[in-house]
Amino acid sequence: MNKFYLYTIKSFIKYLFIVALLIFMLLCLSAVYSTTFSLSEVSYTLHDVLVISAASALIDINKVIPIIVAVTVMITILMLMRSNELLGYMTIGGSVGMLVIPFFLIGVCISILMIFIEYKIVPESRIIKDFEMSRVKSGVLSNRASGFYNTWFINQNNVITNVGLVSISEKEVYNVVEYIISNDKITQIQNIERIYKNGNEWFADNITIRNVGVNPPQYSKIALKNITADAGIWDKLITLSTTNIKALNPKELYIMVKLSKEKGLNSTIYVMNLYYKFASAISVIVLVLLLFPISINFSRNYSIIKNAAITFGVAMIFILSQNIGKAMGDAGVLSPFNATFGPLILFFIVSIIIIYNRSRAR
Repeated sequence: MNKFYLYTIKSFIKYLFIVALLIFMLLCLSAVYSTTFSLSEVSYTLHDVLVISAASALIDINKVIPIIVAVTVMITILMLMRSNELLGYMTIGGSVGMLVIPFFLIGVCISILMIFIEYKIVPESRIIKDFEMSRVKSGVLSNRASGFYNTWFINQNNVITNVGLVSISEKEVYNVVEYIISNDKITQIQNIERIYKNGNEWFADNITIRNVGVNPPQYSKIALKNITADAGIWDKLITLSTTNIKALNPKELYIMVKLSKEKGLNSTIYVMNLYYKFASAISVIVLVLLLFPISINFSRNYSIIKNAAITFGVAMIFILSQNIGKAMGDAGVLSPFNATFGPLILFFIVSIIIIYNRSRAR
């Protein structure tokens, strides 16, 4: 690889580390404030606050990485221009089109890192945070405080299911009511007190069956029933670690998309959040390609402050466009794909045009 490319990458990594450290410290301070507010009604130690705050910061780190990258690109280019190193590179035959290579490679690496954080770091951090919060608040919260409440599903075999509670902590299901439909009428109602997993098998406790399709209605009870054959829905639900859709990792969101489609429910909100996880990572590559040529300016009226303001302003427009797209997708105005990847495609085309024009101008 070209020596100037390697030098550019080293400079970028150096500034990236400095900027990331500063922003992560701000994120941690914000997390400390939020944690102390959440624990205001219980007793806690400094260790509790630090652990919960660090985990909270790691959960939210992907949200600030695009800003970190934007600031780092701006600083790297400004420093190269201030020292006339970029001018020297251009003088000996270098071009903007070729210099984009190291920045593109950096963007790809950061994008992969963000996906790794989303799949591995975020779930582990969330487990630590939830465990510590439950431990500190053990006298306030019960084990069943978190879960899916009053959830409805529609099966393909004309069965409407209402789930009273899916307990995340216990990995069990409570107060299930199944309405069996025949000829557009409810013919049978089944009440299940508890559904739980024992080994690889699922069991239903205290089943009450009411056949309302006959006259007079029939009533019967079953103490215990093996329902392993029809337990696909329960296997999916108990794998989830939180009821917060935005906090679900891509694997969990994919499970919810499949489950919603199988049960005839609207899966748009899950698809939106799943796409956004990947779009957020890919946005780093587009952001690097967009800001890199904008930061370069060899005009006589060049001003560091003016150039920095323009570069950072474009970065904010890019991030704002992503958020607007997601909001329109959540509202159903745009399809999930167009809402999440549309702004990326648009700004990618703009970045290629700018790079091409700057490359021709040398």
